[in-house]
Amino acid sequence: MNENTVKEPILAKPFQWEHWIPLMQLLSSHLAEDGVVIEYIPEEPEDTPPGSADWDLDHIYQVYLSGSGGFWLAWYGNIPIGHIGAEDLGGVIELRRMYVKAEYRRRGAGTKLVQALIKHCADKGVRAIELGTAENGPGRFLYEKLGFRRIDRPGPEFENVVDAAEYLSRTGEIRMRLNLAGSDHTNYIE
Repeated sequence: MNENTVKEPILAKPFQWEHWIPLMQLLSSHLAEDGVVIEYIPEEPEDTPPGSADWDLDHIYQVYLSGSGGFWLAWYGNIPIGHIGAEDLGGVIELRRMYVKAEYRRRGAGTKLVQALIKHCADKGVRAIELGTAENGPGRFLYEKLGFRRIDRPGPEFENVVDAAEYLSRTGEIRMRLNLAGSDHTNYIE
């Protein structure tokens, strides 16, 4: 990019139905980074069985867009570059999905997405946000920068996280938490 090139701002926008195909394209990009090629992008949610890898996306309104949960896409101009999805577990939020395309990482997209989630949750009166992430992955450092702290196990409000969000701790994964109740998180939000 030369000095005369206008840099587009990265924006986090709440999920709208017209974002379905861009969301599926992001999912395809994510899988491609892991060597999985998707030959078919569904034009609308499919009737996947519970427990399948993308059941939550095929039920996006039920899982993410009900209660205080939410789903956002990061955009660079008109290019979808990332997403974040969080599920309401009854006044507390489980961050279930977070992804930024490799070529757009370290440009602020992840920060914009997490900030959108924090602001949304603070505005809704959510008490806490928790998540699982790789112990030494870049996500951990992003979350720490935005106020999340490592915890030994899910907080008491997250007792049913395994059943409610189908959370399964993976090897090398840690649990992180951001307490919102009674705290001022405006310093983490643009």
